[in-house]
Amino acid sequence: MCRLCSEQNWPPLTEKLVILATSGSISIYRVPDIIREIRRKGGDVKVGMSESSAEMISPELIKWASSNAPVTKITGFIEHISLFTEPRDKILLICPLTYDTAGKMASGISDNIPSLFFSFAFGHGVPVLAAPAMHLDMYRNKFMQENIKRLMDSGVEFIEPEEDPEKAKLSEKENIVDHVIRSFYHSTMGGKRVLIISGRTEDRIDPARTVSNRSSGFTGYWLARNSFRLGSSDVTFVGNSPYPMPEYVRSDFCVETASFYSKVEAILRKEKFDLIIIPAAISDFSISFSEKKLDSDREHEIHLRPRKKLLDIIRKNSSAKLVAFRLSESPDDAMRHFSESVPDMIVHNSILEEPFGNGGAKYSVISGEKITEISGASKEEVTFRLLLHIMGSLFALGKTNKQ
Repeated sequence: MCRLCSEQNWPPLTEKLVILATSGSISIYRVPDIIREIRRKGGDVKVGMSESSAEMISPELIKWASSNAPVTKITGFIEHISLFTEPRDKILLICPLTYDTAGKMASGISDNIPSLFFSFAFGHGVPVLAAPAMHLDMYRNKFMQENIKRLMDSGVEFIEPEEDPEKAKLSEKENIVDHVIRSFYHSTMGGKRVLIISGRTEDRIDPARTVSNRSSGFTGYWLARNSFRLGSSDVTFVGNSPYPMPEYVRSDFCVETASFYSKVEAILRKEKFDLIIIPAAISDFSISFSEKKLDSDREHEIHLRPRKKLLDIIRKNSSAKLVAFRLSESPDDAMRHFSESVPDMIVHNSILEEPFGNGGAKYSVISGEKITEISGASKEEVTFRLLLHIMGSLFALGKTNKQ
């Protein structure tokens, strides 16, 4: 692995401290799961609970989830200061954030634990995340929106709630955790705009049948999430995935090969990207289509005709750095395949191993004359490391953990 890849801790929140402050929303029942997920990503979690939130859920449950006794009152240990002066990377996550606590934070009032934690953390330069949860009419109230704007203009990052006809519900656990990871790594991709083209393709033989491939779409899914985690300002996804994309990803679903071509061309006519990554298993052939369903009682010939490469179309319409995946027997095969389009980086995935699904992966990453091996125990890890390598090799990134 390269230096950036090999020096990166995994899970990504290893040695990071997340100070979580809870206020009195019924959504607090979801907080133990959020704490456990942050810990699964390697983070240490210390919790401060408002009086009302400690009445809604037992501090003992929070202690179990975090393995740390929660702060339920400020003592002579001045917990609202001592927690934030530990010598390690840290953030403050206020989750759930209520109408009342938001108003206090925006007005400089600090008479409960979340607002008190905020008053010191924000002044001390600790990044602050807030995840609101309340009745939808309260969330849309103009005073609440003014308070949100005031806090955002000052540097607080908000994790938008999910709206239904009556509620502004706490965002999904995975979305909150991705924002937490982003708080520590946001400078890595430095606001780069990323287009990811991923998934399987299908070509119709007749109205009922298609020719497809075994691509799972897991790689593109994790490239999208990890691009956001590492600080991309815009993540656009074209293709298909077994998992629904998070709300922060602009997703354009397609399966048919022709749709991949038309959608990518349309996007590139309107928008510019810094980086385009193509793990999609796009068919190299076009297939003759029968308007009538083929008779299953006799043999048929299917003619495969070489198709113009999508990579060549992208090269013609975009100046973005281009990273192309290739499933083949060896890195040499991959380099020969891209001899005309010449992507900035080739990621070789061996067809001799099991390349599909969300298990571990090992990539041979080709940049110029150099081949770097990148591996991970899961697609989540290997794509995280791959993005670090891309930033270091193609964008001359020096440090990964600078806040």
